[in-house]
Formats: sequence, structure tokens, C-alpha cells
Amino acid sequence: MKFYNRSNPETVHSAICFVDILGFSSMVYEAFENDTGNDLLKRLHMTLTENIAELRPQEEYVGVLKTFTDNIVIGHPIYEDGESQLGSIFLNYAAYQLSLTLEGFFVRGAVSTGEYYADEEFAFGPALLEAHHLESYEAITPRIILSNDTVELVYKHINYYAEPSWSPQARDLLKENTDDKYFINYLEAAMGDREYSDYNNAFIILQKHKAVIEENLQKFQGNTRVYSKYLWAAQYHNFFCDLQFETPYRQQLQIRGIPQGNFSLIV
Repeated sequence: MKFYNRSNPETVHSAICFVDILGFSSMVYEAFENDTGNDLLKRLHMTLTENIAELRPQEEYVGVLKTFTDNIVIGHPIYEDGESQLGSIFLNYAAYQLSLTLEGFFVRGAVSTGEYYADEEFAFGPALLEAHHLESYEAITPRIILSNDTVELVYKHINYYAEPSWSPQARDLLKENTDDKYFINYLEAAMGDREYSDYNNAFIILQKHKAVIEENLQKFQGNTRVYSKYLWAAQYHNFFCDLQFETPYRQQLQIRGIPQGNFSLIV
């Protein structure tokens, strides 16, 4: 199995995920203008430190995590068919995205597959460039999207299962039909272990998710560009809650007064 070797740096076929925090620069400028810069620093430092620790691979041969304030990239060398590496990205980044969102830090990013090399000081390769490009120009809303090659690989993995809807990918990912983008279904992390799902705990988490979105919809009501990102988050929230909960819980979780989104399951 190939891995990132500092003594002989060469690219390795890898699964990559690149993410950053939406509106980070504006957030920092606004905080310092309001004399709350250090308060923001403390919130970010605590939230990111805790969550990055959960993302960081325990062994170098499993992968390498690179961070710079609001930017995070993780690379997993692909071995065998890559299902394990992509599955790890989907699960870990769903938990990471949910945790940050509940603290008011919405993120976007992209997952790609291809050649990549990384160590503690260095990150290099076309897979990283593709993930960064997708995050910057195509993700747009608070979602972590998949490259076309990654989508093809996901469907290869789904076809291993006698019933595609039983595959973990069927829960880990959703599709937005307006632009045919596949993205990590981060609210799935609220459901915990599906075999022992605690719907009461999930309901509490989703109530908090709803409140964070509603706060931002109100805050940015006059800013069309920013408002549209939180509108997307609200539509995704409603879609997920409709899938998971029956009335009256569904009604309590719904964010009212917004148009319906256009999402679907991937199988």
C-alpha cells in the first residue's frame, strides 16, 4: 500500500476533502469593528480545536490533515477500491460540519479523488487543486460537494449491495437537482448510529440547527447574496426533517415561510 513518504515525496492516488468557513473574512472584520474580535477568536479556537482533533488521522499512513485557520484539507491514500477512505470522509466531515454549524459557523467544501501528496509542511497535487476549485466556484452554498469522478466511484461502491438503498452511501449523501451536485448529508450525523437511533436527541439537535438558520435568515434579510446561502440551508433542513420525522415532530422542526428546495436521495 502506498502512503505519503517524507523521505521520498511522490503523489499517491487519494481521496481529498477541502473545506472552509463561509464568510470568514467578513466575520473577522465585523467582530473587530464591534470590539468583539477576541470573543470570536475564543469561540473559533475552542470549536475548531475540538473538531480538528476528531478529524485528524491517528496514523500517517491512513492520511494527513492540513489546517490554516478556517481552511482544512484531509487526504487519504486510496487502497483497494477506495470505499473505506471515502466513507471515512463522509462520516467524519458530516460530524465536523454539523458541529460547526450548530456553533454558527457554516462551511462549504468539496471532495475529489486523484493524485495528491501531503506532509506536515506541504500539500500538492491535482486532486487538491480540483477540490479547491469546486469549493471556491461550484459549492456556493453551505455544502460539501463531490467531484464527478468521486460520484462515479460512489455508484461503483453502491452497486456492491444487493439493495442499493441499504448502502451507507444512500444515507451519507444527497443530490441537489437544480445543479446535479451531490453533497454530504451532514444532518445524518444528528441521527447517530442508525441501529440505535435516539430520535429525542436528534430532535433537540435539529431544533438548534433550525434556530441557528432562522437567526441568520433574519440577520441577512437585506443582503440577497448572503441570505441565499442560509435559504439553501433552511431548504435542506426542511427536506431532511421531512424524511426523518412524522407529524407533529416534523411540523415543529420546519422552518416556515421559505420555498421548497429541490433535493433527492441518490438511490
